[in-house]
Amino acid sequence: MTTEIPIFVYIFVTAFATFLVRALPYYASFLDRLPRFIGKCLRLLPIAALGALIFPGVITDFHGQWYAGLLGIAASFLIAYYKRGMIFPILASVLVTYLVLLL
Repeated sequence: MTTEIPIFVYIFVTAFATFLVRALPYYASFLDRLPRFIGKCLRLLPIAALGALIFPGVITDFHGQWYAGLLGIAASFLIAYYKRGMIFPILASVLVTYLVLLL
């Protein structure tokens, strides 16, 4: 006799696990007692992991025009470097990638 677990239970459990992993570095007090470099590396770890998951898809998703994603990332990097924002780099990345794919 097997009972099937509803899909929303899986969604809530994975959402909680994702939240826990991302929020833990901000609330962990022991990071303040570590050397500055180690603490900074541990705080940036979720962002680095996200980049490692996304970057391969940028190159492989555009068949025949692999450079479109790289140009979008370059535009996003330049705007983020000079503006220190998040919305404009994302919009610029989408716009540049879209325009390159139109060509």
